[in-house]
Amino acid sequence: MYRSFARYTSDPSEAEDLTQEVFLRALRALPQFADRGVPYTAYLLQIAANLARDRWRAGPARVVPVGEVPERPSPGRGPDDPAIDTERLGADQRAVIRLRILGGRTANEVGFLTNRSSAAVRQLQVRAVAALRAALNDQLGEMTADFGRD
Repeated sequence: MYRSFARYTSDPSEAEDLTQEVFLRALRALPQFADRGVPYTAYLLQIAANLARDRWRAGPARVVPVGEVPERPSPGRGPDDPAIDTERLGADQRAVIRLRILGGRTANEVGFLTNRSSAAVRQLQVRAVAALRAALNDQLGEMTADFGRD
């Protein structure tokens, strides 16, 4: 998703903001989501297309000065850490998720960095995403069970 927005915009931070907004909109709309047999990825891509259209209609982005912004984020925990640090993921799977998905690297690059073949990297990614999906489904199940008790 980020790479698509990065091609669409000339500003990496705007691409990050748009990517984040897609997932925020998806989370907000999750209670209304109805499974119609279409992959969830298609749902996310439709949200992204609508957001890109809205962005295009709004015209050029306005720059707002924010003062001194650090070059690198602080070494503390980031917003993605709770999801990636789930006990369902092994160290290799966490590394692949961080490098492939969050870092935007290709399977060949990650394979070179981790001393694995690109096929092994893709297989680790598939298994890691499946584990994260299962963890999310468990959390959503708990949330909806709590919601029903109120």
